[in-house]
Amino acid sequence: MKLHAMEASGRNHLQPKFVLIIIFVTLVVLTIIPVLYPLIGYPLYVSKASSSRPLPTTAYEPQQSEPLPSIKISEGEDCDIFLGEWVRNHAAPYYTNTTCWAIHEHQNCMKYGRPDTEFMKWKWKPDGCELPVLNPAQFLEIVRGKSLAFVGDSLGRNQMQSLICLLSR
Repeated sequence: MKLHAMEASGRNHLQPKFVLIIIFVTLVVLTIIPVLYPLIGYPLYVSKASSSRPLPTTAYEPQQSEPLPSIKISEGEDCDIFLGEWVRNHAAPYYTNTTCWAIHEHQNCMKYGRPDTEFMKWKWKPDGCELPVLNPAQFLEIVRGKSLAFVGDSLGRNQMQSLICLLSR
């Protein structure tokens, strides 16, 4: 009877050590992964499956004759993108709830009773300059190798979805 009691207490004595070892190993692994992740390279399968031909340096290479749109500043004025007004945009909308896959169904204004599309036909006109329409290829080239974050709540999510819609048109 005493032997059985000793076995049970021996098992209980080993179990906390085993649990501590498991917790320690898990913490070490979860600490090492983020540290080593940047060293892994992006993506691994590309280097293994690459062909002999060289990869282009950029996906978008503007031709010499193609002028890139830029902010046009009026003569003698400063461009302040924070001061301005909303003006009518006859070329809008650039996308709708039905033409962009990034807008979720529960956010579809037209489906849930919005009777007009006039609210989509406005653009911001800063004082002293003219903003060009977003060029998706140029934008992607500018942000290549950089991080872009939309911080906040659903408003940030809506801005991200809008950018996705503009880039995929």
